Amino acid sequence: MRHGEKVIIGVGGNIGSGKTVVSRFFEEFGAIYLSADEIGWEVLREIKDQLKGRFGEVIMDGQDIDRKKIQNMVFSHNGDLAFLNRLSHPLLKKKILEKISKFTSGTIVIDAALLFDWPEILKEIDCSILVSSSDEKKEERAVNNGMDKQLFCRILRSQQNEAEMSKQATYIINNNGTVQELKEQCSRVFEEIKNDR
Repeated sequence: MRHGEKVIIGVGGNIGSGKTVVSRFFEEFGAIYLSADEIGWEVLREIKDQLKGRFGEVIMDGQDIDRKKIQNMVFSHNGDLAFLNRLSHPLLKKKILEKISKFTSGTIVIDAALLFDWPEILKEIDCSILVSSSDEKKEERAVNNGMDKQLFCRILRSQQNEAEMSKQATYIINNNGTVQELKEQCSRVFEEIKNDR
């Protein structure tokens, strides 16, 4: 491992794959949890004016960006998604790297859907984990979490497929079974990473 007393794990995967559940299990086992999603909403506040310039006041909810509205808008039009990504991703990756650098020891887990799209992050982590799941399971989870089926399909189409991501993954965790089976897989992987230090 490259970081001495610090081990950095990246967890990626498509929408509905269960990457946050996996990351939270690692947190339960003792890791420090960082969410790219939560950091991303911080970034949105910083680029609010540029977003209003492109999309208008309709994306606002009081002083904040309405997350659902912006999500629906950008995933309906590729040009809008590309615009948002160009604006937000450099800031988001910079913030993730800054947060990682603040820790001098321990195990840090980064929950990031786009982990395998970000070489700058991948080269800083010690091991990458792809959470794999069938498209049917992904859709079921997303819809159960209140997401519109059409939006789910648009988001999934915008993401890398699992075959591509798996080429860059140190570990693949399969999430087609029960929560208990998932937790047991996570425990085995976590122990293996710890023992490999």
